[in-house]
Amino acid sequence: MKNALAVSFLLIILILSACNNVVDNEPEESIDASTDQIDGRDNKARILKVDTDLEVKNGWHIAPEGVHTMTISAEVENVETILFWITPTGTGTWGERTLIGHDIDGNDGWSIEWEFGDRTFHDHITVQALGSDFATLASETLNVHSVNEADGE
Repeated sequence: MKNALAVSFLLIILILSACNNVVDNEPEESIDASTDQIDGRDNKARILKVDTDLEVKNGWHIAPEGVHTMTISAEVENVETILFWITPTGTGTWGERTLIGHDIDGNDGWSIEWEFGDRTFHDHITVQALGSDFATLASETLNVHSVNEADGE
């Protein structure tokens, strides 16, 4: 229902924009606020912080042997939905991403608890924040690596 409403809203905006460009001889109106501001507030989706409940070492969130779940959380502003993706490390791997969860209700915080089982990590977790303005997107990426006792870590 929300998607249909958003699509309808965007279609109306597109039609109105096209109609505004029909008259070439009239001067353009000046607009005091940019399209991403209402009442002087910036309404773009923002990620303030992303974290997990795993220990961080040298920029990597470490999944030790025997741990099978993690909580991934985000502090955000102007957001309607959060998507959580896992992607292998490497160049051009975004097409290989897998959606591991989403959150559509920020009343209890923006987070997921992900049960990943015996997975071995050397991956990126990307958190995407879809804006409540239906136009902006913000993303932040964490590195996750598995260690075991044999690694000596």
